[in-house]
Amino acid sequence: MSQPPFEQQPSYGPPPGYQAPPPGYQAPPPGYPMAPPPGYPMAPPPKKSNVLKIVLIAVAAVLILCVGGIAAVFFIVKDASDDASKVAITEPTTLGGRPKLEDGQFAALIAGMESSLAAYPGAADSFGAFYGNAEEQDIVAAIATKATLIDPQKELDASFKAFAEGAELKDKAPADTGSLGGSAECATTTSSGTDIAVCGWADEGSVGMILWFFKTGADVQAEFPKLRAEIETKTS
Repeated sequence: MSQPPFEQQPSYGPPPGYQAPPPGYQAPPPGYPMAPPPGYPMAPPPKKSNVLKIVLIAVAAVLILCVGGIAAVFFIVKDASDDASKVAITEPTTLGGRPKLEDGQFAALIAGMESSLAAYPGAADSFGAFYGNAEEQDIVAAIATKATLIDPQKELDASFKAFAEGAELKDKAPADTGSLGGSAECATTTSSGTDIAVCGWADEGSVGMILWFFKTGADVQAEFPKLRAEIETKTS
C-alpha cells in the first residue's frame, strides 16, 4: 500500500526584531534564575517591621494613664517618716539585662513622663525610661518616684484605679514584693491589639510601675520583683 505524500510544513522565520545570539553564547542551565525583561516590575522589598510603631502607639495610649496613676498618690501624701528616708530610687542603666532605649522617638516620651512626675508635690528622684529591643518585641517601660506614703496599699489601689479609668485592666492579682515589702500587684491591659503587662508597687517611701509590652501580667510575675529591686533599694 503506497504511503501518502509527505506534506512539507510551512517555514516560519524569526520574529521581527529578533537578533541572533553573539558567537560563543551558551544558554543558561535549566533552573537558572532569569533576569526580568526591561519594564517588568521587580518584586517589592520586604516590608520593614512595624513593631516599633505598634509599641509607640501603645505607649502613647497608656503613658498618661501610667503617670496619672502614679500621680494620684500625691493627694494623700503625709509627713515624712523614718522608714521613708531609708528608700532610694535609682534609674538603672539596664533593666533585667535590657539596654536603655534612648533614640529620638523614645526620648520625647521619656521627657514627658519625667516632667509630669516632677510637677507633683512630694516627688523626688523621679524617672521614666524604656529598655529592650523593639525588633525582638522585648520592650519594658519603668516609671518610679520617691514619695512618703502612710498607707501603701491604699496608694497602690488609687494608682491602679486611675489607670483603669482609661484602660481596661484584667486579671489583677497580688505580686511578690521580695525583700522590699510594701504592696504590689500585676494586671494585663491591651492597646492597639497589643497585650501589656502592668505591675505596680507602693511602700512607705516609693511608688512605681513597670510595663512589659507583648506580655501579660501572668507572664511577668516572676521577673517583676527582680526589676523592682534594680530600681529601689533600702538601707537598714
